[in-house]
Amino acid sequence: MRIRVMLFITLLMLTSSADAQRKKRNIRQPAPTAEQLIHKEKMDRMTANTAQVMFIDSFVVNKADFLNRYVLNSEAGKIDTYQNLYNTQRQPNAFVYVNELGNRCFLSQENNEGIMNLYSSERAGGKWTRQTKLRGINDHQEFRRVNYPYMLGDGETLYFAAEGDDGLGGYDIYTSTYDKETQQFLQPVNIGMPFNSEANDYMFVIDEYSNLGWFASDRNQPADTVCVYVFVPESRKTYDLESYSPEQIANFARITSIADTWTDKQKLNQALARLLMTRDRSRQAVEGRDFVFVINDDITYYQLSNFNEPDNIKRYHELSALRASYAKLTKVLSKARDYWTTAPKNELNELRAEILETEQSQLELAQRIHNKEKEIRNKEILFLTKNK
Repeated sequence: MRIRVMLFITLLMLTSSADAQRKKRNIRQPAPTAEQLIHKEKMDRMTANTAQVMFIDSFVVNKADFLNRYVLNSEAGKIDTYQNLYNTQRQPNAFVYVNELGNRCFLSQENNEGIMNLYSSERAGGKWTRQTKLRGINDHQEFRRVNYPYMLGDGETLYFAAEGDDGLGGYDIYTSTYDKETQQFLQPVNIGMPFNSEANDYMFVIDEYSNLGWFASDRNQPADTVCVYVFVPESRKTYDLESYSPEQIANFARITSIADTWTDKQKLNQALARLLMTRDRSRQAVEGRDFVFVINDDITYYQLSNFNEPDNIKRYHELSALRASYAKLTKVLSKARDYWTTAPKNELNELRAEILETEQSQLELAQRIHNKEKEIRNKEILFLTKNK
Protein backbone atom coordinates (compact mmCIF):
# COMPACT_ATOMS: atom_id res chain seq x y z
CA MET A 1 0.00 0.00 0.00
CA ARG A 2 2.84 2.37 0.89
CA ILE A 3 4.51 1.73 -2.49
CA ARG A 4 1.27 2.64 -4.30
CA VAL A 5 1.01 5.87 -2.36
CA MET A 6 4.60 6.84 -3.21
CA LEU A 7 4.06 6.05 -6.90
CA PHE A 8 0.90 8.16 -6.89
CA ILE A 9 2.71 11.15 -5.28
CA THR A 10 5.61 10.87 -7.73
CA LEU A 11 3.23 10.71 -10.69
CA LEU A 12 1.31 13.71 -9.35
CA MET A 13 4.53 15.74 -9.00
CA LEU A 14 5.65 14.90 -12.54
CA THR A 15 2.23 15.79 -13.91
CA SER A 16 2.19 19.11 -12.02
CA SER A 17 5.71 19.94 -13.26
CA ALA A 18 4.74 19.18 -16.85
CA ASP A 19 1.60 21.30 -16.52
CA ALA A 20 3.66 24.16 -15.11
CA GLN A 21 6.14 23.94 -17.99
CA ARG A 22 3.29 23.96 -20.53
CA LYS A 23 1.72 26.97 -18.83
CA LYS A 24 5.09 28.75 -18.81
CA ARG A 25 5.55 28.11 -22.53
CA ASN A 26 2.04 29.33 -23.24
CA ILE A 27 2.65 32.72 -21.58
CA ARG A 28 2.57 35.24 -24.40
CA GLN A 29 5.50 37.64 -24.57
CA PRO A 30 4.50 41.27 -24.93
CA ALA A 31 4.64 42.54 -28.50
CA PRO A 32 7.60 44.85 -29.22
CA THR A 33 6.80 48.53 -29.12
CA ALA A 34 7.08 50.77 -32.16
CA GLU A 35 10.27 52.29 -30.72
CA GLN A 36 11.80 48.83 -30.21
CA LEU A 37 10.98 47.85 -33.78
CA ILE A 38 12.51 51.06 -35.13
CA HIS A 39 15.64 50.54 -33.03
CA LYS A 40 15.99 46.91 -34.20
CA GLU A 41 15.61 47.96 -37.83
CA LYS A 42 18.27 50.63 -37.32
CA MET A 43 20.63 48.12 -35.66
CA ASP A 44 20.11 45.58 -38.47
CA ARG A 45 20.70 48.22 -41.16
CA MET A 46 23.83 49.61 -39.55
CA THR A 47 25.21 46.14 -38.80
CA ALA A 48 24.83 45.17 -42.46
CA ASN A 49 26.78 48.33 -43.37
CA THR A 50 29.63 47.78 -40.92
CA ALA A 51 32.84 49.42 -42.14
CA GLN A 52 35.82 47.17 -42.78
CA VAL A 53 38.46 48.40 -40.32
CA MET A 54 41.76 46.98 -39.12
CA PHE A 55 42.21 47.41 -35.36
CA ILE A 56 45.85 47.07 -34.33
CA ASP A 57 45.58 47.56 -30.57
CA SER A 58 43.14 48.02 -27.71
CA PHE A 59 43.53 48.55 -23.97
CA VAL A 60 41.18 49.03 -21.04
CA VAL A 61 41.95 52.02 -18.82
CA ASN A 62 40.38 54.11 -16.11
CA LYS A 63 37.88 56.47 -17.73
CA ALA A 64 39.31 59.45 -15.86
CA ASP A 65 42.71 58.79 -17.44
CA PHE A 66 41.79 57.72 -20.98
CA LEU A 67 43.08 60.87 -22.74
CA ASN A 68 46.61 60.10 -21.59
CA ARG A 69 46.55 56.87 -23.60
CA TYR A 70 46.09 58.71 -26.89
CA VAL A 71 49.60 59.05 -28.32
CA LEU A 72 49.51 61.72 -31.03
CA ASN A 73 52.13 63.58 -32.99
CA SER A 74 52.33 67.28 -32.21
CA GLU A 75 51.33 67.94 -35.84
CA ALA A 76 47.93 66.41 -35.09
CA GLY A 77 47.13 69.03 -32.46
CA LYS A 78 46.18 68.37 -28.87
CA ILE A 79 43.13 66.91 -27.09
CA ASP A 80 42.50 68.05 -23.55
CA THR A 81 39.85 68.78 -20.95
CA TYR A 82 38.11 72.14 -20.62
CA GLN A 83 39.37 72.42 -17.06
CA ASN A 84 43.02 72.00 -18.06
CA LEU A 85 42.84 74.47 -20.95
CA TYR A 86 41.13 77.20 -18.94
CA ASN A 87 42.62 76.28 -15.53
CA THR A 88 39.18 76.16 -13.94
CA GLN A 89 36.92 73.81 -11.98
CA ARG A 90 34.00 74.63 -14.27
CA GLN A 91 32.71 72.30 -17.01
CA PRO A 92 34.08 69.02 -15.53
CA ASN A 93 32.63 66.93 -18.38
CA ALA A 94 33.73 69.13 -21.30
CA PHE A 95 36.57 68.37 -23.73
CA VAL A 96 38.72 70.47 -26.05
CA TYR A 97 40.74 70.14 -29.25
CA VAL A 98 43.54 72.66 -29.89
CA ASN A 99 45.01 72.84 -33.40
CA GLU A 100 48.68 72.33 -34.24
CA LEU A 101 49.52 76.05 -34.18
CA GLY A 102 47.83 76.49 -30.82
CA ASN A 103 45.83 79.47 -32.07
CA ARG A 104 42.37 77.90 -32.42
CA CYS A 105 40.37 75.45 -30.37
CA PHE A 106 37.07 73.60 -30.55
CA LEU A 107 35.39 72.89 -27.24
CA SER A 108 32.22 71.64 -25.63
CA GLN A 109 30.33 73.59 -23.00
CA GLU A 110 27.25 72.80 -20.92
CA ASN A 111 24.55 75.40 -20.21
CA ASN A 112 22.34 75.73 -17.15
CA GLU A 113 19.70 73.44 -18.69
CA GLY A 114 22.21 70.60 -19.06
CA ILE A 115 22.41 70.95 -22.84
CA MET A 116 25.96 70.63 -24.17
CA ASN A 117 27.05 72.20 -27.50
CA LEU A 118 30.25 72.81 -29.46
CA TYR A 119 32.03 76.16 -29.70
CA SER A 120 35.23 77.58 -31.17
CA SER A 121 37.68 80.14 -29.85
CA GLU A 122 40.74 81.97 -31.17
CA ARG A 123 43.99 82.72 -29.36
CA ALA A 124 44.74 86.45 -29.40
CA GLY A 125 46.96 88.53 -27.16
CA GLY A 126 47.86 85.51 -25.10
CA LYS A 127 44.20 84.81 -24.25
CA TRP A 128 41.33 82.79 -25.67
CA THR A 129 38.56 84.88 -27.23
CA ARG A 130 34.91 84.50 -26.33
CA GLN A 131 33.48 81.15 -27.47
CA THR A 132 31.34 81.12 -30.61
CA LYS A 133 28.82 78.33 -31.11
CA LEU A 134 29.42 76.22 -34.20
CA ARG A 135 26.72 76.89 -36.79
CA GLY A 136 25.16 73.77 -38.28
CA ILE A 137 25.93 71.56 -35.28
CA ASN A 138 22.81 71.01 -33.17
CA ASP A 139 21.05 74.12 -34.50
CA HIS A 140 17.68 72.40 -34.04
CA GLN A 141 18.61 70.66 -30.77
CA GLU A 142 18.54 67.20 -32.32
CA PHE A 143 21.22 66.26 -29.76
CA ARG A 144 20.98 66.53 -25.99
CA ARG A 145 24.73 66.62 -25.52
CA VAL A 146 27.52 67.30 -28.04
CA ASN A 147 31.07 66.70 -26.85
CA TYR A 148 34.57 65.35 -27.65
CA PRO A 149 35.46 67.51 -30.70
CA TYR A 150 38.37 66.80 -33.05
CA MET A 151 39.25 68.68 -36.26
CA LEU A 152 41.37 67.20 -39.04
CA GLY A 153 44.34 69.10 -40.40
CA ASP A 154 42.26 70.42 -43.32
CA GLY A 155 40.41 72.67 -40.86
CA GLU A 156 37.08 71.55 -42.33
CA THR A 157 36.43 67.93 -41.27
CA LEU A 158 35.07 67.77 -37.74
CA TYR A 159 34.46 64.67 -35.61
CA PHE A 160 32.50 64.72 -32.37
CA ALA A 161 30.32 62.53 -30.15
CA ALA A 162 26.69 63.27 -29.34
CA GLU A 163 23.71 61.87 -27.48
CA GLY A 164 20.45 61.94 -29.40
CA ASP A 165 17.51 59.90 -30.64
CA ASP A 166 19.23 59.34 -33.99
CA GLY A 167 22.05 57.32 -32.38
CA LEU A 168 22.29 53.70 -31.33
CA GLY A 169 22.49 54.55 -27.64
CA GLY A 170 24.59 56.72 -25.35
CA TYR A 171 27.20 58.78 -27.19
CA ASP A 172 27.60 58.07 -30.92
CA ILE A 173 30.40 59.43 -33.12
CA TYR A 174 29.47 61.84 -35.92
CA THR A 175 31.30 63.79 -38.59
CA SER A 176 30.54 67.04 -40.37
CA THR A 177 32.28 69.24 -42.95
CA TYR A 178 32.55 73.02 -42.85
CA ASP A 179 30.98 74.74 -45.86
CA LYS A 180 32.94 77.91 -46.64
CA GLU A 181 30.15 79.35 -48.80
CA THR A 182 27.47 79.18 -46.11
CA GLN A 183 30.04 79.53 -43.29
CA GLN A 184 28.50 76.71 -41.32
CA PHE A 185 28.84 72.96 -40.87
CA LEU A 186 26.82 70.55 -42.99
CA GLN A 187 24.30 68.10 -41.55
CA PRO A 188 26.22 65.74 -39.18
CA VAL A 189 26.49 62.10 -40.27
CA ASN A 190 26.66 59.09 -37.94
CA ILE A 191 29.86 57.20 -38.89
CA GLY A 192 28.20 53.87 -38.09
CA MET A 193 29.61 50.55 -36.93
CA PRO A 194 32.04 49.29 -35.72
CA PHE A 195 32.84 52.68 -34.21
CA ASN A 196 29.37 53.11 -32.72
CA SER A 197 27.38 50.76 -30.51
CA GLU A 198 24.53 50.79 -28.01
CA ALA A 199 27.07 51.93 -25.38
CA ASN A 200 29.03 55.20 -25.25
CA ASP A 201 31.53 55.74 -28.08
CA TYR A 202 33.52 58.97 -28.31
CA MET A 203 36.79 60.92 -28.79
CA PHE A 204 37.37 59.86 -32.40
CA VAL A 205 40.80 61.08 -33.54
CA ILE A 206 42.80 60.56 -36.74
CA ASP A 207 46.50 61.33 -36.57
CA GLU A 208 47.20 61.96 -40.26
CA TYR A 209 50.94 62.23 -39.63
CA SER A 210 51.22 58.62 -38.41
CA ASN A 211 48.09 57.40 -40.27
CA LEU A 212 46.58 56.00 -37.09
CA GLY A 213 43.12 56.45 -35.61
CA TRP A 214 41.86 56.32 -32.03
CA PHE A 215 38.50 56.17 -30.28
CA ALA A 216 37.12 55.18 -26.90
CA SER A 217 34.16 53.01 -25.95
CA ASP A 218 32.67 51.67 -22.72
CA ARG A 219 30.98 48.74 -24.49
CA ASN A 220 31.27 45.56 -22.39
CA GLN A 221 33.27 47.44 -19.76
CA PRO A 222 32.78 47.77 -15.98
CA ALA A 223 31.77 51.13 -14.58
CA ASP A 224 34.45 53.85 -14.67
CA THR A 225 36.54 52.01 -17.26
CA VAL A 226 36.82 52.46 -21.00
CA CYS A 227 38.47 50.62 -23.89
CA VAL A 228 40.67 52.67 -26.22
CA TYR A 229 40.95 51.25 -29.74
CA VAL A 230 43.74 52.02 -32.25
CA PHE A 231 42.93 51.46 -35.93
CA VAL A 232 44.16 52.13 -39.46
CA PRO A 233 42.05 54.91 -41.03
CA GLU A 234 41.09 54.26 -44.66
CA SER A 235 38.39 55.18 -47.14
CA ARG A 236 35.14 53.61 -45.97
CA LYS A 237 34.55 50.11 -47.32
CA THR A 238 31.90 47.73 -46.03
CA TYR A 239 32.16 43.97 -45.67
CA ASP A 240 30.96 41.78 -48.54
CA LEU A 241 27.79 40.20 -47.19
CA GLU A 242 28.25 37.19 -49.49
CA SER A 243 31.74 36.44 -48.16
CA TYR A 244 30.85 36.54 -44.45
CA SER A 245 28.04 35.01 -42.40
CA PRO A 246 25.60 37.25 -40.50
CA GLU A 247 27.27 36.14 -37.26
CA GLN A 248 30.72 37.17 -38.55
CA ILE A 249 29.40 40.56 -39.64
CA ALA A 250 27.80 41.04 -36.22
CA ASN A 251 31.11 40.18 -34.55
CA PHE A 252 32.95 42.72 -36.71
CA ALA A 253 30.32 45.33 -35.78
CA ARG A 254 30.77 44.62 -32.06
CA ILE A 255 34.60 44.35 -32.34
CA THR A 256 34.43 40.95 -30.69
CA SER A 257 38.08 40.27 -31.58
CA ILE A 258 40.56 42.75 -33.05
CA ALA A 259 42.65 39.80 -34.28
CA ASP A 260 39.83 38.89 -36.67
CA THR A 261 40.50 42.16 -38.51
CA TRP A 262 44.16 41.30 -39.22
CA THR A 263 43.60 40.20 -42.80
CA ASP A 264 46.67 41.99 -44.19
CA LYS A 265 49.80 41.11 -42.21
CA GLN A 266 51.99 43.61 -44.05
CA LYS A 267 49.59 46.46 -43.34
CA LEU A 268 49.33 45.34 -39.71
CA ASN A 269 53.10 45.26 -39.20
CA GLN A 270 53.53 48.67 -40.84
CA ALA A 271 50.82 50.16 -38.63
CA LEU A 272 52.31 48.62 -35.48
CA ALA A 273 55.70 50.08 -36.46
CA ARG A 274 54.11 53.52 -36.84
CA LEU A 275 52.42 53.15 -33.45
CA LEU A 276 55.73 52.20 -31.82
CA MET A 277 57.45 55.17 -33.46
CA THR A 278 54.71 57.53 -32.26
CA ARG A 279 54.99 56.17 -28.72
CA ASP A 280 58.76 56.70 -28.86
CA ARG A 281 58.18 60.32 -29.86
CA SER A 282 55.75 60.70 -26.99
CA ARG A 283 58.32 59.29 -24.59
CA GLN A 284 60.89 61.74 -25.94
CA ALA A 285 58.42 64.57 -25.34
CA VAL A 286 58.04 63.48 -21.71
CA GLU A 287 61.80 63.56 -21.49
CA GLY A 288 61.80 67.08 -22.94
CA ARG A 289 62.09 66.10 -26.62
CA ASP A 290 59.23 67.05 -28.93
CA PHE A 291 61.29 66.45 -32.08
CA VAL A 292 64.88 66.21 -33.32
CA PHE A 293 66.08 69.01 -35.61
CA VAL A 294 69.79 69.28 -36.43
CA ILE A 295 71.10 72.85 -36.84
CA ASN A 296 74.74 71.91 -37.40
CA ASP A 297 77.31 69.41 -36.17
CA ASP A 298 77.32 70.99 -32.72
CA ILE A 299 73.70 72.07 -32.20
CA THR A 300 70.51 69.97 -32.16
CA TYR A 301 67.07 71.24 -31.09
CA TYR A 302 64.40 69.14 -29.38
CA GLN A 303 61.71 71.72 -28.57
CA LEU A 304 60.21 74.80 -30.20
CA SER A 305 61.52 76.86 -27.31
CA ASN A 306 65.07 75.98 -28.41
CA PHE A 307 64.79 78.24 -31.46
CA ASN A 308 66.36 81.66 -30.99
CA GLU A 309 65.49 83.32 -34.31
CA PRO A 310 62.04 84.90 -33.64
CA ASP A 311 60.32 83.65 -36.83
CA ASN A 312 61.72 80.11 -36.78
CA ILE A 313 58.92 78.77 -34.62
CA LYS A 314 56.45 79.81 -37.31
CA ARG A 315 58.76 78.34 -39.98
CA TYR A 316 58.93 75.03 -38.11
CA HIS A 317 55.10 74.87 -37.98
CA GLU A 318 55.12 75.43 -41.75
CA LEU A 319 57.67 72.62 -42.09
CA SER A 320 55.47 70.29 -40.02
CA ALA A 321 52.49 71.08 -42.27
CA LEU A 322 54.59 70.29 -45.36
CA ARG A 323 55.72 67.00 -43.84
CA ALA A 324 52.12 66.06 -43.02
CA SER A 325 51.09 66.87 -46.60
CA TYR A 326 53.95 64.75 -47.90
CA ALA A 327 52.86 61.81 -45.72
CA LYS A 328 49.27 62.15 -46.95
CA LEU A 329 50.40 62.38 -50.58
CA THR A 330 52.58 59.29 -50.15
CA LYS A 331 49.56 57.41 -48.84
CA VAL A 332 47.45 58.49 -51.83
CA LEU A 333 50.19 57.45 -54.24
CA SER A 334 50.54 54.06 -52.56
CA LYS A 335 46.81 53.42 -52.90
CA ALA A 336 46.87 54.44 -56.57
CA ARG A 337 49.76 52.06 -57.27
CA ASP A 338 47.96 49.23 -55.45
CA TYR A 339 44.81 49.91 -57.50
CA TRP A 340 46.88 49.83 -60.71
CA THR A 341 47.31 46.05 -60.41
CA THR A 342 43.54 45.40 -60.46
CA ALA A 343 42.21 48.42 -62.38
CA PRO A 344 40.13 47.80 -65.54
CA LYS A 345 42.00 48.42 -68.80
CA ASN A 346 39.78 51.36 -69.70
CA GLU A 347 40.98 53.19 -66.56
CA LEU A 348 44.71 52.59 -66.95
CA ASN A 349 45.53 55.62 -69.10
CA GLU A 350 43.75 58.02 -66.78
CA LEU A 351 45.22 56.30 -63.73
CA ARG A 352 48.73 56.45 -65.20
CA ALA A 353 48.37 60.19 -65.73
CA GLU A 354 47.14 60.66 -62.15
CA ILE A 355 50.06 58.65 -60.75
CA LEU A 356 52.59 60.63 -62.79
CA GLU A 357 51.01 63.90 -61.69
CA THR A 358 51.02 62.80 -58.04
CA GLU A 359 54.65 61.71 -58.30
CA GLN A 360 55.55 65.12 -59.67
CA SER A 361 53.68 66.80 -56.82
CA GLN A 362 55.49 64.57 -54.36
CA LEU A 363 58.89 65.57 -55.80
CA GLU A 364 57.97 69.25 -55.63
CA LEU A 365 56.78 68.87 -52.05
CA ALA A 366 59.99 67.07 -51.08
CA GLN A 367 61.96 69.98 -52.52
CA ARG A 368 59.85 72.47 -50.57
CA ILE A 369 60.52 70.49 -47.37
CA HIS A 370 64.26 70.51 -48.10
CA ASN A 371 64.21 74.26 -48.77
CA LYS A 372 62.24 74.98 -45.59
CA GLU A 373 64.65 72.91 -43.47
CA LYS A 374 67.59 74.74 -45.05
CA GLU A 375 65.94 78.12 -44.47
CA ILE A 376 65.37 77.36 -40.77
CA ARG A 377 69.00 76.24 -40.30
CA ASN A 378 70.44 79.25 -42.14
CA LYS A 379 68.24 81.74 -40.27
CA GLU A 380 69.10 80.16 -36.93
CA ILE A 381 72.86 80.05 -37.60
CA LEU A 382 72.81 83.66 -38.83
CA PHE A 383 70.98 84.78 -35.69
CA LEU A 384 73.34 82.89 -33.39
CA THR A 385 76.38 84.30 -35.21
CA LYS A 386 75.13 87.90 -34.89
CA ASN A 387 74.23 87.51 -31.22
CA LYS A 388 77.30 85.77 -29.86
